[in-house]
Amino acid sequence: MRTNIVLDPSQQEIWWEIKRTAKNLKMTIGEYFIFCHQFRKNQKEEEELEKLLENPLMGGKKDLDLIGASKSMWKT
Repeated sequence: MRTNIVLDPSQQEIWWEIKRTAKNLKMTIGEYFIFCHQFRKNQKEEEELEKLLENPLMGGKKDLDLIGASKSMWKT
């Protein structure tokens, strides 16, 4: 399928850079756009995961005493 794209003259240099990069990666422009979209999506998910790992109780219960909770689990 072919798509005609009308470019703003100020964006033409960026377009040629995208075409060169896609060619260097041996991809079509469509494949390159999909690759970039997936990369951005994965980066966003990774950033959200890192934020969650930094503060695992974020958005959960506040003032939870983890040490007390684990000690009480082992009481007989």
